[in-house]
Amino acid sequence: MLTIAAQTLRTRFTLFIGTFIALSLGVALIAGTGQVLDATRQQSGSQGPGRYDAADVVVRAPQSYSVRFGSGDGAYDETRTGTRTHRLADAEETARRIAAVDGVDRAVVDRSVPARLLDEDGESAGESVARGWSGASLAPFRIGEGNAPRTSREVVLAPAPGAEPTARTGDRLTLVTPEGRTRVRVAGVARRSGPADPEGPETVFLTDAALRQHSPDPSRADAVAVVAEPGVAAGALAGRVRAALPESPLTVRTGAGKESGTEGAHRAAALDEVATLLAVMALIGCFVSVFVVSGTFAFSIAQRRRELALLRTVGATPAQVTRMVTAEAALLGLAASAVGCFLGVHGSGALTAVLRHYGMAPADMAVPVSVPVLVISFVLGLAVALAGVFAASRRAARVRPAETLRESDVETKVMTRGRWITGGIFLALALLLLVLLPGAGGDGAVVISLVLTEILVVAMVAFAPLLVPPLVRAAAWPLAALTRFTGTLAADSARAAVRRTASCAAPILVTVAVSGSLVSMSNATSATSVDDERTHLRAGAVVESSGGPGIPVDGVRELSGLPGVRSAAVVGMTDGQLVGFNALIPGDIGAVDPGALDDSFRLRTAEGSLSALRGDAVAVSRTLSDQAGWKAGDDVTLRLSDTTRLKLKVAAVLDSSAGLPGVLLPRETLHRADPGIGAGRVYLALADGASPDDVAHRADAVAREYGAGALSRDAWLDNSARSAEQEGRVLVLVLLGLALIYTGIAIANTLVMAAEQRAAGVLLLRRLGATGGQVVRSVLWETLTVVAVGGVLGLAAAGVTVLGMGRALTDAGGGASFPVPWAEMGGVLGGCLLVAVTASLVPTVLQLRATRTPRSTAPPSPQTGPGQPAAPRAVEPPVHSRS
Repeated sequence: MLTIAAQTLRTRFTLFIGTFIALSLGVALIAGTGQVLDATRQQSGSQGPGRYDAADVVVRAPQSYSVRFGSGDGAYDETRTGTRTHRLADAEETARRIAAVDGVDRAVVDRSVPARLLDEDGESAGESVARGWSGASLAPFRIGEGNAPRTSREVVLAPAPGAEPTARTGDRLTLVTPEGRTRVRVAGVARRSGPADPEGPETVFLTDAALRQHSPDPSRADAVAVVAEPGVAAGALAGRVRAALPESPLTVRTGAGKESGTEGAHRAAALDEVATLLAVMALIGCFVSVFVVSGTFAFSIAQRRRELALLRTVGATPAQVTRMVTAEAALLGLAASAVGCFLGVHGSGALTAVLRHYGMAPADMAVPVSVPVLVISFVLGLAVALAGVFAASRRAARVRPAETLRESDVETKVMTRGRWITGGIFLALALLLLVLLPGAGGDGAVVISLVLTEILVVAMVAFAPLLVPPLVRAAAWPLAALTRFTGTLAADSARAAVRRTASCAAPILVTVAVSGSLVSMSNATSATSVDDERTHLRAGAVVESSGGPGIPVDGVRELSGLPGVRSAAVVGMTDGQLVGFNALIPGDIGAVDPGALDDSFRLRTAEGSLSALRGDAVAVSRTLSDQAGWKAGDDVTLRLSDTTRLKLKVAAVLDSSAGLPGVLLPRETLHRADPGIGAGRVYLALADGASPDDVAHRADAVAREYGAGALSRDAWLDNSARSAEQEGRVLVLVLLGLALIYTGIAIANTLVMAAEQRAAGVLLLRRLGATGGQVVRSVLWETLTVVAVGGVLGLAAAGVTVLGMGRALTDAGGGASFPVPWAEMGGVLGGCLLVAVTASLVPTVLQLRATRTPRSTAPPSPQTGPGQPAAPRAVEPPVHSRS
C-alpha cells in the first residue's frame, strides 16, 4: 500500500496540492512563532555594555525580593528583580566607610536622575538620564570633543554606543528634571566603547554639585562603586568591604554581579509580553492548522469515493484502504513539514520585524535558528497530518464496492455518528464555558472567550449537515427570485452536495469567527475603558508628560495658577506588584492628592471610602482587587518596581477607574518610598464660566516648557479613544495577520478542489445547451451562497462569544460597551468573498475553454439565396473508438 500511496501522490499531485499548501503553511506558522518565542527566552538578560565595567566592586541595595505563597509541602517562592534601581540610603556615609577600607583607591557615589532635554524651539530631544561627572569613569566614558562640565550650567552628552548625540558642543538646551528646568550649554560629548546599543537612553553628565541640586533626595544613590588600588584583587577587596558593613543589608558584588539587573529585568518583562502575545498567536495558528488540514483531508477523501470503491471492487480490504490513505498522509506530511520548517525560518524574521515596527519587541531583538523548535514543528506537522486523516481514513475504509456505479452528487447520511458525538461534546463544552464566563473577571474572560470561539467553530462544523441546508435555502432564495435558471441551479447544487458546501464554508467560518471575536473583544475592551473615563472625568483640561521626569513642582504650580483653573489634581505614575493570596499581580500605581480628586473625577467605590485614603492606605480597582483577593479593610503588601516593600491598608475598592492607575496611594506615602516619581498627568478643574479650549491652550504653552502637552477634556477623550482603537487594531493585526493569510489560502485551496469536483457538472451543463455565461453565473451564485453560509455561521460563533464576554465585563465592574466592528468585519468578509470568487471562477473559465464546442466552418449551400431557407446538411455519423 505504501507503493500505491507514493504512486497516487506522484500521478495525482493536483488532488493533494491544497492539503500540501495548508499543512506546510501551518507548520511555517508554528515554526515561525516558536522560534520567536524561543528567542524571547534566550534574550531576557542585559544586552548592552555594563555601567560599572571599570569598577572592581559595587555596593548597592538589594535589587530582588522573594515572596512565599502557600504552606507546608505546597509552599513555593516567587522571586522578582526590580525593573528600576533600588537606591541605597545614606550614600555619602556609606562611601566614607568604604573609602577607609584598606586597598580602596576611591569610592564613587553614583546617582541617576530622570531627565529630558529640550532644544531651542522647545521640542523634546528625547528622554535621558542625568549623572554626576565623577561617575563617568566607571563605564568608562571619555571626552571625545569639548571638555568636562565645570559649572552647574554645563553638561556633557554621552549617547548610547552606536547612537548620535542629540546636540553638539556649544548648543544651548533646556534640561528638565523632577526638581525643575535649567538652561544649560553642551560643554562636550563623551563616548564609550562597547557593543552597539542605540536604543539605550542618552546620559547627561553634570557636575556632582549640580546633580545633587536636581536630585529629589540627595541622600540616596544608585550605588557606591569601588576602585581598588593597584595589585589588590577584586574578590579580596569585596571581603574587606563586607566586613566594614557588618550589619548592613547592602550587597557587595564583583564581576558580572556588579550590574543591578534592572535592565535585564525590564527587558525580560517586555519580552514576557511578547511571549504572551506569541503564545496566543501560536494557539490560534495551531487551531486553524488542525482545522483546515483535517477539513482538506476529509474533502479529498470525499472526492475520491469512486476511486476507493474501485479499489474495493478489485479486492482491496478496508484495512488496506486505511493503510493506503494513512501512508499518503504520512508522505505528504513529511514533505509539507520540511517545506513548512524552511518557510518558518524565514518567516520568523518577518514576524520579528512587525513586532519591532509596532514597538512590541526590543529594537535589537534577534531570532537565531532554533533546531529544537524546528524539530518540534516538524513532528507536529506530521502529527497533524496523521490526526487529520484519521477520521477520513475510517470513512474511506467504509466505502462499498457498489459506489463505483454512483454518478450523482447527492450525498446521503452525511450526519454520521462521529459528527453527532463530536458536535455534542463541543456544544456541551461551549455551554460550560458560557456558564463560567460571568465569574472569570476581565482578564480571565478574554482567555475563556478565545477558547470558546474555537470550541463553537468545531461544534458548528460538526453540525454543518444540519445547519447548511436551511442556510443555503435562505441565502439562495433572493438569487432564485432574481434569476431565471442559474440561481435555482446554484441553490440545488449547494443543497445536493452538503459535504462540499460545508467543506468550502468551513475556512470562511473559521476566518470570520476568530477575527470577529478578537476584533470585537479588542474594541469592547478599549471602548469600555474610554466610556468609563468619559463618564467619570470632570476636569476641563488634562496635561500629560510621556515618560521621563514628568512635570516638575514648578510646572504644577504654574498650571494651578492659570486663569480659569479652580484646582489641579496631580497624578504621579509608576508600576509594581500586588502581593495577592496566591501570586504577584502586576499593576499601575498612582500617587494622588485625595482631596483634589473630587474636583476632577466622579469616583464610585464598591467597598470602603476614599475619605480613608490617607497615610499608609491604598485604593485599588475592582479588577485588581478580584485578582489579588484584596478587600476593604485588609492589611496588604505592595512591592514597587524598585522592589520597595509597602505595608498598607485597603481604604477603598473602586468600581470605576476613570482612566486613573489601578492602584492609588497618597502622594506623601508614595514619594516617601520613592521620591523620584514625577507628575505624569495634571487634571485641571475649571472655574465656573471658564472655556476648556482657552484653558487648554494656555496650559499647553506652559506644559511645552517642560516637555509635556495639554488638551481640553473632549480633545483628550477623543485622543484616548483613537489611541486605544489604534493599539487594539495593531494587536489584532499582529495576532491575526499570519492566521488570516493562512485561512485565505485555505479558502482558495478548498474552492479549487471543489472546482475540480464540479468539472463533470460543468461538462454536463454544456452538453445540455447552457452557455458559458450561464455556467459562470451559476458557479458565481453558488460561491456567494457558500460565503454567505460560512459568514453567517462565523458571525453567530463570534456573537455568542461577544455576548458571553459582555456579561463577564459587566459583572466585573461598571458596564461594558460593545461597538459593532462594521469596517473590520466588512473587510474580512470582503476579503473572503474576493478570494472565494477568484478561486471558483478561474478554474471554471479554464474548464469552459477545455469543453468549448467547435463551430462549423462549412460553406453555405449554392442552392440558397436571399430569403430562401438553407438546404439541410448531412449529419456525419459519430466516430466510435475501437477500444
